[in-house]
Amino acid sequence: MTLLPYAINTLSTAVVYALFALAIVFAYRTSRILLFCVGEIGVMSAYILSAALHWTGSTAVGTALAVAATILFDAAIGIVLFVVLGQEKQEDSFTGTAITIALAIFFAGCMSVIWGGQVEQLPFPNGTIALLGASFSIVSFISIAIGAVVTLAILALFYNTPIGVELQALANNRELATLNGIPVNSRMLTVWIAASIVSGLAGVLSGAISSVSAEGSAVGFSGLVAAIIGGLTSPGGAIIGAMLLAAGENTISLFFDVRYSVVVPVGLLVALLAVRPYGLSARVERIART
Repeated sequence: MTLLPYAINTLSTAVVYALFALAIVFAYRTSRILLFCVGEIGVMSAYILSAALHWTGSTAVGTALAVAATILFDAAIGIVLFVVLGQEKQEDSFTGTAITIALAIFFAGCMSVIWGGQVEQLPFPNGTIALLGASFSIVSFISIAIGAVVTLAILALFYNTPIGVELQALANNRELATLNGIPVNSRMLTVWIAASIVSGLAGVLSGAISSVSAEGSAVGFSGLVAAIIGGLTSPGGAIIGAMLLAAGENTISLFFDVRYSVVVPVGLLVALLAVRPYGLSARVERIART
């Protein structure tokens, strides 16, 4: 494998990890709850999109309807997350995190009942593009483009819009945000719906690059590792963590065997936490007596 195919493979993997990681980061920033079920949400969304495309067809109108149905499904999941987790107090974040683990098991059970062990290929363009003497999958380029645009849009909305500023205030101090007139409940609902939709997009892109299967929900763990590497509260750190993780996995696959790449998330996480326990960009809070 030359440098260019390696870079394309790394970027297509990184955008999936980054989207999962961003969903986890925004949920954690505003609720201090670790969203363990992002992988399951992503795979269910990919299954829903596949089923909808079979019903509507792969025409432009059919694809638009299938995408709309998938977004509505993700929004419904986000509402469920808000109802189940939105009222959790920040000091009781452990309970909320445990609930997300239970939801992951529940969603996995739903997939097993509905789709069983079925493996599906999303009906997306499967051609190749020749570039600098190498062939690349069209889906990889599309995934990189969509992932990059969505990631930049998320960052722009979070840092440069009134709602984004309110979410930052909510993340810093929920009580103070309430006193300043910020509609906390509606903003929390926005966060959970957005986290679900972004997770769904990540799952669809992952399924487009490879295939859709219940086992594919494990990719959500890589997103969680990327978020932890980035410090759990930093969107930029989550993106860097996703890039490092994807580069590590592809490097191991390139020089050794693809089977060994599964140890990269755990190995990278352990190595980082041993050196920097709070992640790449996290700040350690200290209370000093003056």
